[in-house]
Amino acid sequence: MFGAMPDFNQSLEMFKTMWGNSPTPGDLSGFGAGIGGGAGMPTLDIEELDKRIQDLKSVENWLQLNMSVLRSTIQGLEVQRATLAALQSFSAAMTPEAMAEAGKAAQRAASQATKAATDMAAGMSTGSFSSKKTAKPRQSKPRATSARRAKGS
Repeated sequence: MFGAMPDFNQSLEMFKTMWGNSPTPGDLSGFGAGIGGGAGMPTLDIEELDKRIQDLKSVENWLQLNMSVLRSTIQGLEVQRATLAALQSFSAAMTPEAMAEAGKAAQRAASQATKAATDMAAGMSTGSFSSKKTAKPRQSKPRATSARRAKGS
């Protein structure tokens, strides 16, 4: 779904090679030999330190890549969950009970609209609408001209 997944066995082998074999009692060349020259003896060789720095940067980049893959996987699962929830709510709305309730609501609205139209038609036929007063249009006041403003009237 998100492309090729990294080979974790290969990564484990890289860590084993970098960190060395597991230590034996009294052996300082075991655990950490690939990183620090042994548990108690750090290296003084600049080239060796540069190599170890590059190795650690490679590990850092690998971990960042895995973090990106993990974030993408989580995001994809969240989208999948939201889609399934929406489909489930849609299917719940399409049940016969929900459709019957929607039909009843539509019938109530239609009957209310019919009643309102019937009342309006009855009012028009009796002429009750014509006897109501209508609002008179507002008469506009004449605008003050610059000559009237100068006079103060």
